[in-house]
Amino acid sequence: MQSFLIDQHRVLAEKFAALAAGRGLLPVFAIEHGLDELTINQLGKSLSQQLEEDPRLEGAAWSWSYLPLVVIATEVGYRYRGTGSDFWPVLSKELRAEAGPAFRICISRLFELGHTSLRLARPGNSPWESHFPHISWPIGNAVVPLEIQPQLTDALRRAVRAGVAAEDTDRLLEYIKVLAAGHVSRRFENWLLQGNLALEVMRRLLIPEAEGWLSESFLQRIDRDIRKDWGAFRAITEARSSIARRSARLAQITPSRYVLDLKDGAPRQLVIRGPALPAQLRDEVIGALRIHGDRIRAVDGIQAISLGSFLSGGEIAMERMLPFPLSPLRRGDALDVDEGAADATMERLQPFEPEFFTVEPNGLTAQAVFPDEKLQPNSSVIQCIGVDGNLETRILDTSSPSDIEFLRRRGFLIADRVPTLQLIGLPAPGSSNRFLGGFPVLATHRGVAITEVLLDGSIASGEVLSIRGVDWKALRPDIGRHLTEPADGRELERLEFEYIEPPDVEPAAVKVFPTNANVSDLEAGYLEIRITAPLALEAVPIRLRAISPNGTTVVSQGVIERLPATITGRSPVLQKIQTQLAGLSAKDYGLRMSVEVEGLLQKVFLLSPVRREISYDGDTGNWTRSGDGGQVLPSISATITAPVLGAGDRDHKITRLVLPDAPDHEALTVGLILSRPESIRLGLGERSLISLPKLLREATSSNNGVGLIELARANVAWQLAEANDLLCNWQRWTVVEELESALIEQLCGARWRKLEEGIDQSILSPHGALLRCADTLGLVSGEDLPDIEATSDREFLRDHLVVRFREVVPDVPEALLQWNDELAGELDLAVIDAYEDLRQHMERHGVEAFEEVDMARPAESWREALEQSRDIPLLPMFRPFILPEARWSALVKPFYSELTEDDLIDLLDSIHVDAFRRPGQRWLGRSELRTMLQLWLAPKAMVETQGWQELLAKGLSDVRTSRAIRYVALRRKLALGDLPNGSAN
Repeated sequence: MQSFLIDQHRVLAEKFAALAAGRGLLPVFAIEHGLDELTINQLGKSLSQQLEEDPRLEGAAWSWSYLPLVVIATEVGYRYRGTGSDFWPVLSKELRAEAGPAFRICISRLFELGHTSLRLARPGNSPWESHFPHISWPIGNAVVPLEIQPQLTDALRRAVRAGVAAEDTDRLLEYIKVLAAGHVSRRFENWLLQGNLALEVMRRLLIPEAEGWLSESFLQRIDRDIRKDWGAFRAITEARSSIARRSARLAQITPSRYVLDLKDGAPRQLVIRGPALPAQLRDEVIGALRIHGDRIRAVDGIQAISLGSFLSGGEIAMERMLPFPLSPLRRGDALDVDEGAADATMERLQPFEPEFFTVEPNGLTAQAVFPDEKLQPNSSVIQCIGVDGNLETRILDTSSPSDIEFLRRRGFLIADRVPTLQLIGLPAPGSSNRFLGGFPVLATHRGVAITEVLLDGSIASGEVLSIRGVDWKALRPDIGRHLTEPADGRELERLEFEYIEPPDVEPAAVKVFPTNANVSDLEAGYLEIRITAPLALEAVPIRLRAISPNGTTVVSQGVIERLPATITGRSPVLQKIQTQLAGLSAKDYGLRMSVEVEGLLQKVFLLSPVRREISYDGDTGNWTRSGDGGQVLPSISATITAPVLGAGDRDHKITRLVLPDAPDHEALTVGLILSRPESIRLGLGERSLISLPKLLREATSSNNGVGLIELARANVAWQLAEANDLLCNWQRWTVVEELESALIEQLCGARWRKLEEGIDQSILSPHGALLRCADTLGLVSGEDLPDIEATSDREFLRDHLVVRFREVVPDVPEALLQWNDELAGELDLAVIDAYEDLRQHMERHGVEAFEEVDMARPAESWREALEQSRDIPLLPMFRPFILPEARWSALVKPFYSELTEDDLIDLLDSIHVDAFRRPGQRWLGRSELRTMLQLWLAPKAMVETQGWQELLAKGLSDVRTSRAIRYVALRRKLALGDLPNGSAN
């Protein structure tokens, strides 16, 4: 038996050494032994006999025949199913030997020897592996124990359903980690920490024919074992089928094309026209690209259009005519994705470089054509010749014999004659033989009476329409490509056309939120105006008019950077109206609000007056509920120095909040902020004068301090109360900021609160962030630049540096994609120009100025500044607080300006990791997530939710989710410009 074990040890050593030689730094796994079942059984029997003689593995013979024991232990590790299937009893039974502590230590020593000699995989440093150091060797060398396989296949199915591509390795692993974080057992989550191994297994399971570094025989074994588990087999089968269908559909993607915009027959602009794809294929392409915001743009500009519109034949204008860029299309989010399905799909969409363009029937555009394409008679073809950067053209005519011969030599097919069959329909962009669905395709014969028409070889059904004396056959085909011909025609009479689904175009519209908005919502800053458009229009002028019933009108004008857009209460265009509400008597009689988007649409909507079911009597200090038989309610109050409800006194000389002392949400939303002239003095509302009780990380208050619910009630009451003058309103928001800061500490922790209070809002814009990073790296100051002492001059310089940077670098991510040393030189000049602006400004004001400056900085330093500034608006300082890492990766990417509340909840729910990891119902569900988010974004909606106190209080037990929700709220406010000046709250 000893000789058999030595022989098998030699065979295994040769096998593992060959695997190690071909893998570089990747590990080898003992489960890749390649032995058949009969040999494994013989190994077990031989080892049992050897262990009878040496049960403690103390003999020297184990040093030159240890691999069989390693393999048998790994086989047991492969069958390991976690809790309830202890490893050592099973191995003891397998070997008929006692697996005591000494035996376990020796097993680990033998695995360690295999790792040193043959690069067998060693355990990682996860908590599970640290807690079980001996069994982690055989289980780790089993690659994918049976315990993991059902969880893995289910996660793969869910990932594929979510649109994750098998080739997109980074996102696949990231998405699976998020799913694994929700499992009750952490074994699967720990297994995913082996990134290279996990990716290899997942990719090979999804695409069995793919090549990789793991042994093919072992992958086939996993596949056989998965087939024995009906649930796992059904999951992986569904995932593989979805991947195969998706790959087949993506193979149908046609590239975009260059188009020339013509004026008087001469090219004047270059355009990229997207392919007109069917609706299902459009969705597949959008899912594969995973562009945040679903926008696409050209390489030489920052103009972006809707990806859906582009894939329906939409066009992107280029700034330059020549040279034709090889890969002009860029992701709208400017991310540099260099692997996976996203990169492959983007490459498929790139247009080919053309030499010839055929003039379209309208005579205004010419589309690129390529060899093997058929050209119709009597059409014009433009041949482009680039000479010294200028476009030189030659016009060819497909009715000219010499031009026909020239084009045929270049590989084009020229039709002998125009078919007698003619088709018209609702044209799709990009080709004369593509028609949009929803409208019939009409067929007729040129110059002769219509006969029967064949559609895909069969007599076409449909009515005959007479239009201006010409009979047309109405065809209603299915979506797809079709062949039509006269019933008695020849092959030359055949016409091929494509019938495609029309694009989903978002109509131009103006919507107001909340839908039942009143004047109070406008005054408090909760009113949102959302403007949508079918195209991504930029720099759109907007005019708002607030018209009172007595005819008084307040007009506010501004420019929207890009549509679609959301105008919030913090937007300057709305703030101008808010400051003049007092003179309009709007609270009692309401307003008409007119929203005019220049060149697009105008809409008028009504803001109803503030109707209160509960009224306040200033003389008695009581409230009367009109709908309840005149029920009288006492008041509860708070002051700006003691803002928690019930903590303030009733000194009428102090600005105070009063509201009904009743538990319902209506009573909480009708408060009044009152003041007397003697309380109007500067500094009264400063935070240094605001006093809060000790904060408790508990739901309810006690004598020792204030709990979460009472603090949240005070926050909502101050926010929703009606202020009787502008100063009260200003003081109110000072109090709200302090209350919100306290809520942040209760839910997210003191460190989070301190970090958030230190945010400088000026750096949250891309170019403000660039200035901050450039200043930190010494790029805008130094010995070769003057020292600016006056505060006003420093502010002037900062403003002009931001303006100059914006001129040189309109888009920071795009600048990084096209980085070169010339751009660094332009940034140097931007700094010089900003200092020159300051020098001239000082001279104009009679101040002795510095001499003209000159400077230069290393190009790599400018690149570093751009890279740092790209990430600052993502609030990277919060990254260590948002765990796990997959949650941060998911939260950092979206365009928050375009997400609705439901979208935000979907986002939070998709990456939620329950703090308690208990089976069954989650501790924090969607209702809790929504309530916690509304605390920061929509307090009025929050208090209207039944049981909001209990839903909100659950956040105290899950600080990680509370932080994630606060981060989402911050990014949402930042995206909509809804942060107060000088504060991040």
